Amino acid sequence: MNQPRDIHDEPQLRAAVRRLDGAMTRITDIFAFAGMAALIGAIAVVVIDIVWRRIGGQSFIGAVDLTQFCVMAAASWAIPHAFSTGAHVTVDLFGKKHFRAFFTVIDALIPLTGAALMAFLFYLSWERAMEQLAYGDVSQNLAIPMILFWVFLLSGLALSGLVCFVKFLKFIFTGETI
Repeated sequence: MNQPRDIHDEPQLRAAVRRLDGAMTRITDIFAFAGMAALIGAIAVVVIDIVWRRIGGQSFIGAVDLTQFCVMAAASWAIPHAFSTGAHVTVDLFGKKHFRAFFTVIDALIPLTGAALMAFLFYLSWERAMEQLAYGDVSQNLAIPMILFWVFLLSGLALSGLVCFVKFLKFIFTGETI
């Protein structure tokens, strides 16, 4: 038996989706901040390596490993923030006023497609990460376990997919794109 739909359900659902979107934005802000801190760390390692070469005449051992580690964190954790805040690049080839219905469909499909793509990339990356874990691969100089590099990528892909799906829900329930 169908229950009559309460008129207050839709606004509560919209409010819940907006709160979820706000929470995702705050989470991606934290990840992006940590990623940028890692990028600052990578810059510091490179500067120290350059100074050490000038003063001591030799390179800083592990500079490449540390730099790659930090850059992996920065890149992987900045992508979800771009999805969450709409900081990615968009190009309007056609005026949205002329093709309003077409762009409404596109606006709905973009976050859903993004979520599907991120889920697929997560699936592929997970398999490769598990191979790296099974083989026990480590970085060349400092022997950093390679699975730690994959943790950054996997967490970034998972968070990106989740953000895209929340953006899709937000569009469906509120009609808002960003």
